[in-house]
Amino acid sequence: MKGYESVIILDPNLSEEDQKALITKMEQLYQSNGGTVVNQASWGRRKLAYPVKKRDYGIYHLFYLDETPPALKAMETQFRFEDNIIKWQTVAVEDITVEVQKFEKLKTEGSIYPQISER
Repeated sequence: MKGYESVIILDPNLSEEDQKALITKMEQLYQSNGGTVVNQASWGRRKLAYPVKKRDYGIYHLFYLDETPPALKAMETQFRFEDNIIKWQTVAVEDITVEVQKFEKLKTEGSIYPQISER
């Protein structure tokens, strides 16, 4: 199944409650436009490669989304208006279930396992 992989970077000064509220808002927006959020994951607070909007750190969040272009357009439009989202990137993937499996494998035994398991 074709789909999208979307990574957003949130303001590092957001509280846990504000992060959850923003993520829930984005999920509901995508679903209200006919899309389905297949999977999501929080990567936590990480150092950015270069400063973005005068911030050196960001809170990364990953969405795997089904192929629904109107829902994606609505979601990306909302990304532009959210002050707490400092950067985002969305790419199309050929098989979303394979990508989710690859991510789960990385989480359990790959290069990001030590970082995610510490949280």
